[in-house]
Amino acid sequence: MRNWVAATAILFGLATVLPARADDEETRRREREQAEKRLKDDKQRQERERQDHERQNRERLDREKQDRERMDRERADRERLERERQDRERGREVRDQERAVQDRERMDLERQREARDHAAAAERDREVREREAREHQQFNENAAAAVFRARMAPPPPRAEMRTEPPSPRHVWVRGYWGWQDGRHVWIEGRWMLPPGPGRVWVEPRWVMENGEWVLYPGHWAPAAAPPPPAPVYAEPAAPAPVTITIGPPPPRRVERMSRQPGNGYIWVPGDWIWNGHQYIWAPGRWEAPRAGWVWVPPSWQPVGSQWQWRPGHWARR
Repeated sequence: MRNWVAATAILFGLATVLPARADDEETRRREREQAEKRLKDDKQRQERERQDHERQNRERLDREKQDRERMDRERADRERLERERQDRERGREVRDQERAVQDRERMDLERQREARDHAAAAERDREVREREAREHQQFNENAAAAVFRARMAPPPPRAEMRTEPPSPRHVWVRGYWGWQDGRHVWIEGRWMLPPGPGRVWVEPRWVMENGEWVLYPGHWAPAAAPPPPAPVYAEPAAPAPVTITIGPPPPRRVERMSRQPGNGYIWVPGDWIWNGHQYIWAPGRWEAPRAGWVWVPPSWQPVGSQWQWRPGHWARR
């Protein structure tokens, strides 16, 4: 009996324990499957994250590469534009330098051509003057005996404009009516050099003699009296200064110098002078040189509230 009871208890225990153990195994199996699923999901999620990260890295690298390439292109464009600008600047400088050299060469050539033309013109003028002087010299030789006779009266003399003298030694010979080839011919006036010191020009003249007009040509003749001696300058006293109380003189005027009448002449610039009542302008002029003398220009100097004028004058060196 006891054995049966024991066997029954064992069977009852087994019947109770076996289902519980089966439930535990099922639970553990589900948990294991869930864990494996979570692990698989984690791996998949990590794989997706890794792929996303790699894709983002590739995209970032691509963008950086594109940015570098764009910056390189922009830098290359800027360098190219800068080189082109520098080349243009250098080309412009070279062209400017070449143009300046060409201008200088052209100006030098023009100056040389003008100098040659001036020299040629001066030479031609000299030759003309020498030829005319020879012609006049030949024409005037034995002028006292060489006369021309005509039945027609000469026309009235023509009005002439006297030109600038070639030098202070030249003498102006007025034009006149000559006689050539059976008719009256006008001989123009000109500057001539005397054949020597103490010679004066005797002008040609027409004279009515025995019903005919007779031309006595002009010629050089000895002067009737020796030339006057050179002027002797007495040493003048320095002019006294003048004091003005009405205020400073006006600004000086801009003057244009006239042609120098001869070598050694001194240009005295114009200046404001006081005539006792007001300022008047004294124009510039040429002064003949004086050996051993020097020209002292006029000056205005303030003296307190007044102005003092010292006139220009000649003084010993």
